[in-house]
Amino acid sequence: MSATAPWRSALLKSLDLNKELKYSTFFQLATVRPNGKPANRTMVYRGFVGESTKLTFTTDSRSSKMDEVKENPWSEICWYMPESREQFRLSGKLYIIKSDEKDAELKKIWHEAWSGLSTGGRGWFTWPDASQPRTENDKDFEKDPPGQDEDPLSNYCLCVLDVYECELSKLREKLRIEYHSKEEGSKRLWTQHDMNP
Repeated sequence: MSATAPWRSALLKSLDLNKELKYSTFFQLATVRPNGKPANRTMVYRGFVGESTKLTFTTDSRSSKMDEVKENPWSEICWYMPESREQFRLSGKLYIIKSDEKDAELKKIWHEAWSGLSTGGRGWFTWPDASQPRTENDKDFEKDPPGQDEDPLSNYCLCVLDVYECELSKLREKLRIEYHSKEEGSKRLWTQHDMNP
């Protein structure tokens, strides 16, 4: 058992190998709707929280995933890296940091992620509510977002996936690696098992 998550360095290495592909930071996030049916969508990787195994991405507080995570925080990411022919499946509990977050450290992480967004990335949060019908007014999508150093919009949220398990398929090597974590006191220890792909 190891206190360091070995899949984390493998993921960062894979991201570096695939960095010439603009879409290498895109992954699929699966959640469960309150009615028990699956939901899946593409998200954009925004980094880890420090040196932890907590992976971040943004969402809008008006999106359906808010209710899904409130009902059932267990989620899974599926992330394929075309250049290195690797697939990561990361499962864990999803926590959403909102504008009314009371924890000072989490609020700091939330604000730093906003500062790291491009103008276009911040602009998404000015768009109309996705649960409402589309109107003919394209100007609804042309509002200027707040700057990187300004306060984020209240509907901006940062999702934090606390990863408990990882499955890495390395197609070129005909290898699948399972990583499992186990809580021991205040520590999370990791095991690694090489499996058939």
